[in-house]
Amino acid sequence: MLRELLFFILVLLAIIMALPRIAFAWGGHREVTYYCLKDIEWLKNFDNIKITPFNYQDSDKRTVPYEIPYKEGNIGDETSALEILITYCEEPDWGLDRDIDSVLFKLLGYIGLDSSGWRHGYWIMGPIKLGGAPERFIYHYNMSIKAFQNGDLYWGFRFLARCLHYIEDITQPQHTYPVPYKVIAQKHFNPKKIIPIAQNHHFTLERYQAYQCRIGDPRYVSILTSAKPIEPKDLKAFIVESAIKSSKKAEELWDIQSQLYGPDIDKEEEFRWYPGLERDEALKTKYDDIILEQLSDLASRVKGLVVHIGKVIEGLSYPVYNRGLRSPIKQFVSLFTVKGYTSYFSRPRRIIDDREIPPRDDL
Repeated sequence: MLRELLFFILVLLAIIMALPRIAFAWGGHREVTYYCLKDIEWLKNFDNIKITPFNYQDSDKRTVPYEIPYKEGNIGDETSALEILITYCEEPDWGLDRDIDSVLFKLLGYIGLDSSGWRHGYWIMGPIKLGGAPERFIYHYNMSIKAFQNGDLYWGFRFLARCLHYIEDITQPQHTYPVPYKVIAQKHFNPKKIIPIAQNHHFTLERYQAYQCRIGDPRYVSILTSAKPIEPKDLKAFIVESAIKSSKKAEELWDIQSQLYGPDIDKEEEFRWYPGLERDEALKTKYDDIILEQLSDLASRVKGLVVHIGKVIEGLSYPVYNRGLRSPIKQFVSLFTVKGYTSYFSRPRRIIDDREIPPRDDL
């Protein structure tokens, strides 16, 4: 019995670890994050943040160094909190979690698994819970607080952006329960047969959801903008609870996709999604309902975390200024921002327009 259980876990690990190498969780991290955060008031104070170099110790030992990218400008240029968050919420997918040199990942390497796959999921198989997303979430949260304590606004928000990525990843059901057990059994525990089908389901969900966000589908925009914040009380519970909730939707989501798209999605050949492929309106409504429920949880937790960080910043004590009649957060902002009016949406509006988000060619 123990041998069969271990074999099953190894097969499932091979499947779940293979998927994130070539597939993201939700499509359109940028758009989703933008709609979640665009109306959070305290972020609007941070519209003139100087881009600073990375002056922190990388906690990871790497086989290949990670080169810090600067997407929104050069060191010394100015940016805004919102732009940092919508730009770098994707950064963990740029190789940040690859090439980690550790005993765990060396062992996983023998069965074809990598550090990035491990760190971007949290897989729930009955009493067994595997994956590094909660630890990465907590790590970048702590680094964000450390940067804010150092008075480094840019890296405070950039670490926070990375932190958002992991909470967004695990709200996607296929990042917590990628393949139903029945499919694994039907394919006789053969990863070569299971992985292509799992990829079809994963890519289809990602492309469908991303397209709705990028064209500004009112249902998707509304669910992201109207969700009420859920603030963290315990950081690990905050993300693990969401993963457990997410995993409970995975099998139903898989079954709906199989019905909605027909037998081609469950073949070992590549299934290519395109807009308008959904012809059964009743099934499409069920499909949307599950996706929107998960996006609502995502939005509530992303908003709650950012609201929480705002309160943390307001409560921090900095020796570089004296508290006066103004609130601590306004005093803190005044040290790092240029006086005068600058539209806080000036650059983000050029990145994402509320009214229309043109679909990308890579869908």
